[in-house]
Amino acid sequence: MPKSTSAHISQLSHKDIRIRRRALRALFEIDSPNNLESFIPLLNDKDPWFRSKALDAHRMWAPRLNIDSLIPLATHKSIDARRCAANLLEKFTGDTSSVAEILYQDEDNLCKIKASKALIKSDSEGKFTSQLIQSDNDRIKIIALSSDHISKKQLLSCLSDSSNSIKENALSQLSKKNENISEERLSQLLSEGVNPLSIVHFSVENAGDSMIRLANISDSKVRKSLVKILREKYNSTDDDSIKLLIENKCYPVLGRWLQGKKDAASDKLRWQIIENEEVDEIERSRLLERLIGRCNESEIIEKSEGLINSTTSQLLKITAQNLSTAGNSRQL
Repeated sequence: MPKSTSAHISQLSHKDIRIRRRALRALFEIDSPNNLESFIPLLNDKDPWFRSKALDAHRMWAPRLNIDSLIPLATHKSIDARRCAANLLEKFTGDTSSVAEILYQDEDNLCKIKASKALIKSDSEGKFTSQLIQSDNDRIKIIALSSDHISKKQLLSCLSDSSNSIKENALSQLSKKNENISEERLSQLLSEGVNPLSIVHFSVENAGDSMIRLANISDSKVRKSLVKILREKYNSTDDDSIKLLIENKCYPVLGRWLQGKKDAASDKLRWQIIENEEVDEIERSRLLERLIGRCNESEIIEKSEGLINSTTSQLLKITAQNLSTAGNSRQL
């Protein structure tokens, strides 16, 4: 006749280790979360095998109970037990702050990090956000910055932090909230070595010197991000940001912004760049190559033929010749 659950539980403290192990395996097979309490004494067992099985039992059943089932782990002297509790916090739905607050006080960094995430997740009034944003630990501070309750004042304050990672995360949140940052502050952040990608959005909004500084950075990711935002926001060469780029001869950015535009003003700017012998020949050649889809237009053919005779760049001559030839062949 099969033994009852209570019989297996009583055998967990048997002197014979073989009987104890059989009882433990049987309880795992029964798979009842209500049996978790009987595994708590095993957290202090002299045998590491039983201690590890006690942790396995908590991993298996605690998430199917309430958050208080983690308290024996969270308050245990063993770092393995406390880390187990910290890792299980994310398995629970609802408010886990009661246990997370215990683990946040732990000296172990992993426990503090996991607890911080749980506290922010359970933060309904901003209490934990205000607490964690004051931490000296950068990782905890970054977790606090992700909170829905983070204020503009707190975010702006983080722009003065000694850590660029903190500044960049604060900038990301400010961008999501559509907040503005002064041109002076942007310039300072760039000088402090903050990742330019985190500043692109604000620089375009300001249409000032910081945008020009970013436009002149050779980093392809920065340039791509800048062009993407410019294309999303501006369609005309009369827009202030585009005018500023033209005035400061930011041709690599302008060339990419012009891609696909066919209006008269865009064509005029495009050819001004292409025909400017002071502009890098590779940039000019790229602008020409992008016109291949319009090579049958009479103006494109005429401009290309004129460029062949006027430019001193062999690369431009070849590109213009290819464009002109393609246009003439299509007209035949």
